[in-house]
Amino acid sequence: MNMTLKDEQAEMIEERGWWYRAARRWLDVLDLTVDDSVREAIVRRREHCLNMSGQIAPDQRRRENRKRYKQQLRYGDGY
Repeated sequence: MNMTLKDEQAEMIEERGWWYRAARRWLDVLDLTVDDSVREAIVRRREHCLNMSGQIAPDQRRRENRKRYKQQLRYGDGY
């Protein structure tokens, strides 16, 4: 099954580097989802956001987050 996990609002928040807010948005999306495989993908995506929030120093966070986000989009790296 080819599943694409999309939520424009959460992705926009991720692109801005607001990882805690993005994790919260993915939690809202999780609450609205019924399919277990989609729920597992959302949990992985949310965990990714939470991991990203603590990895980078605040002064470098925005630049590094944009770089990683664009790289993931370009190469299709999953979560």
